[in-house]
Amino acid sequence: MRKKTIILSLITAFAVILISTAIYSAPNSWAKNLTSAKNKTSKNKALTKSPGFSPVYSPDGKYIVYSSNNKDNGTEGPLYRKRASSRSNGSKITDDNGSSPVYSPDGASIIYVNTDHGNYLYKKDSDDDNDGEKVNKVASLDPTYSPDGKYVVYANSDDEGRLYRKEATSDDDDDEGDAINDANSHNPVYSSDGEHIYYLRIDDSKLYKKDADDDDDGDEISGIKAYSFTISPSGKYIVYSNVNADGKLYKRALKSSGSGKEINKYTSNEPFYLPGGNKVVYSNGDKKLLIYSLKIK
Repeated sequence: MRKKTIILSLITAFAVILISTAIYSAPNSWAKNLTSAKNKTSKNKALTKSPGFSPVYSPDGKYIVYSSNNKDNGTEGPLYRKRASSRSNGSKITDDNGSSPVYSPDGASIIYVNTDHGNYLYKKDSDDDNDGEKVNKVASLDPTYSPDGKYVVYANSDDEGRLYRKEATSDDDDDEGDAINDANSHNPVYSSDGEHIYYLRIDDSKLYKKDADDDDDGDEISGIKAYSFTISPSGKYIVYSNVNADGKLYKRALKSSGSGKEINKYTSNEPFYLPGGNKVVYSNGDKKLLIYSLKIK
């Protein structure tokens, strides 16, 4: 979600710097360069008047938080919050530039990557407009909460993109948590029951599934190559930005095979399911990177 350029190597220190820079700026590279789709669908609805990245719904579905567009260089700017039902940019809720916001399951907090301060994770109250507090000590990507709110998982770009898990209640900025896979990862997403973590590999865009409590890479989910993805609240479906179809959104049963079914005609990035499961929100690369919603069956 502002993502995802596929990094071919995370071996050297230079490559580690690239992952925390190139992945975040990627929505403005791959989204603009992919073939523009001309077809429209009435199921799509523009939700902002300015570009945005990494949109997420609040747990009650009333709000959307997203990274605004930094007009000076096209990268991510401060976080904004808007009502999900309106077309507006909403209100700024951070002064610093931020990336990859995610609500805690109870809706009280937001964790995000503070791109003005070392790409560290910051946590803030969801209802205020301050920058929150630093909660880890490493450059990070794509934080996500476990469904029970007990853990935060993120990709540690200081450690070759390994996934790390730390207790969500720990605000110790020296606590990075524990590595839970080998390397080269981004976009972790918990299964709805909290037992598994799905994630994408940076080198080949393939989807993997691992046990949430072990420290290995798990198994590849065949048929899917994605820039980004989201899993339905029921755990039955995946919606993803298809690498093999110019970034258009595809949907398939998670336990099925193949690529699934195309559900929109636009270059899309960072889809995120509405808690009710009948809609996703995403950044539309063919429509000036505005935040769009899409009704789905």
